[in-house]
Amino acid sequence: MTTDLERTTIGIVIWRLLPLLLLAYLAAYVDRINIGFAGAALKHDLGFSNTVFGFGGGLFFISYFLFEVPSNLLLTKFGARRWIARIMVSWGLLSAGMVFVQGPYSFYLLRFLLGFAEAGFFPGVIYYLVCWFPGSYRARMMALFTAGIPLSTVIGAPISSQLLKMSGIAGLPGWQWMFLLEGLPAVAIGILVFFTLPDRPRDAKFLSPEQKQWLETTLAAEPERYVAAQFMTTLRSFYDARVITLCLIYFANIATNISLAFFLPQIIASMGTTLTQTGWLTAIPSAVGVLGLVAIGWLSDRFANHRALLLASLLITAVGLFAAAQFGAGGASAIGIVALAFASIGIHGLKAPFWSLAPLTLAGPAAAGGIAWINSVGNLGGFFGPSILGWLTDTFGTYRAGIYALAGVQVAVALLAMFILRPQTGKSRA
Repeated sequence: MTTDLERTTIGIVIWRLLPLLLLAYLAAYVDRINIGFAGAALKHDLGFSNTVFGFGGGLFFISYFLFEVPSNLLLTKFGARRWIARIMVSWGLLSAGMVFVQGPYSFYLLRFLLGFAEAGFFPGVIYYLVCWFPGSYRARMMALFTAGIPLSTVIGAPISSQLLKMSGIAGLPGWQWMFLLEGLPAVAIGILVFFTLPDRPRDAKFLSPEQKQWLETTLAAEPERYVAAQFMTTLRSFYDARVITLCLIYFANIATNISLAFFLPQIIASMGTTLTQTGWLTAIPSAVGVLGLVAIGWLSDRFANHRALLLASLLITAVGLFAAAQFGAGGASAIGIVALAFASIGIHGLKAPFWSLAPLTLAGPAAAGGIAWINSVGNLGGFFGPSILGWLTDTFGTYRAGIYALAGVQVAVALLAMFILRPQTGKSRA
């Protein structure tokens, strides 16, 4: 039974931490995916092909992969507050630095550096949330936090489309204004994080001594509590079958999410829509995804069956993508947008059961580095997804082939999860 002390303590922590973390993740994802709205302009102004655009956009995730685990290990050394602030300031400056892109190679370099700067942010916040919230609250908190992913499109799409209209002001094209004005807010948020977020409950001035004691005692009593990363235990987690399966599931999810983030504005624009119409239509699937994320997050905590909801999310994604390719012209039609909106329920809804399942799989000293490993390998999907979708589009002259491929990957990892991520007996609830 929930006591008054528990209810009050958790309520205070939510309102003190979640809004700023959500704002930070919103800024992160806007800076990560706004390249999709600049795609048509970059192709026009700099002569990029779909292949060049997909490859360069995806390079972010190569450097993200290379530096994710080292960054997360450093986070446990320096503290979440300092390291998250450092990450945000550096990526904000580099995102604004995209105004200096002049051709394919400068495009590749800046996207690579941006991934290097942002590496460690997401698992760092997951680490931070687990240091503050007992297990019974984590799926809901992760759902609220990861709502920044679809919200970045819901909010960022209309804003980006309007910023692109600033073309000609001070002699700059609209895409340069977009990168500049969407990059600098991350710097300001990073400074705010440094001065306002406490590292752990005992440092929180907004909690009473009794509330601090209850929270620290509750967290310490949990068998899957997050503890400092250790190199050897992290290394052993890399070849665990369940961890590899989680890596592949997240790979498929990110490949789909980022491919649509990069190419959906161009797919919709192929219908002959204006910039404003493209922005609003692009936001529709993500808006539905927010609802799916919150609903599946609530179900994940309510029934504690993270595996079943994970499988359901993968199948919803596959069905929506297949319908968009088969009946919706790859997304370039009203039916296609509706089908992609359905797929978004699974794409974004997967995050809550997935990131609730991972700490149960990696309890103990392997957790911080192991979750960083899952996130870094999974984020390679952000390179391969757009690269393959761009190549298939140039090869077949249509987006449908790439959408079919993304749907097939969802089915494959769902089958893998059915056999590898079997329910565990004992203390795991997976």
